[in-house]
Amino acid sequence: MKNSLRKIVLAAMMTVAPLAAGEYTFDTDSLLGIEGSYSETSVDASNGGIVTNDKEAASLGFKIGAQSENYRVFLSARAYDAENLSYLNTYGAELQYLFNFSKFANFYLGGNAGLARYKKPTDTISASVDGDSLYYGGDAGFNIHATELIDLEIGARIISIQDGEIEQGLNTYEFDRIVSAYASVIIKWDMD
Repeated sequence: MKNSLRKIVLAAMMTVAPLAAGEYTFDTDSLLGIEGSYSETSVDASNGGIVTNDKEAASLGFKIGAQSENYRVFLSARAYDAENLSYLNTYGAELQYLFNFSKFANFYLGGNAGLARYKKPTDTISASVDGDSLYYGGDAGFNIHATELIDLEIGARIISIQDGEIEQGLNTYEFDRIVSAYASVIIKWDMD
């Protein structure tokens, strides 16, 4: 009798569980974005004395993520066309808080972290040298809801590169930061 009662209670709970789960679902969207930016990279070069070179760079990025009513998270990859570097790429994640002040747009603040990879090309004396470093930073901007499925994003980002130092011959190069103004087209769809 005791086992029969347990089976009835268990069967009833399993039957009602999907109904109860409906109350705890979140309104979330999947996100896929393409980003273009104009950036300035800061490099300290030293060969006895320190010279800071600020170089301009354009970049193209790809990001994939998810969004709830107030939060958004992305995994991202960006390739920078940085002057005097064979390549400069970043791979990371962003977490943003959305301030929903209008049904047509919202403002966001966020943080980012990841890995920066770079390569200094061959100079007249030394072979090329590459390196990678962790980075962290922040971003802010506006997210405009162009249609139900497309958002346009305009923002600014700063990335601080940690221990971004490489030595090439007698020269030492330290990559400090990347400051970017960017625009993105984001496609969104409901997650089921």
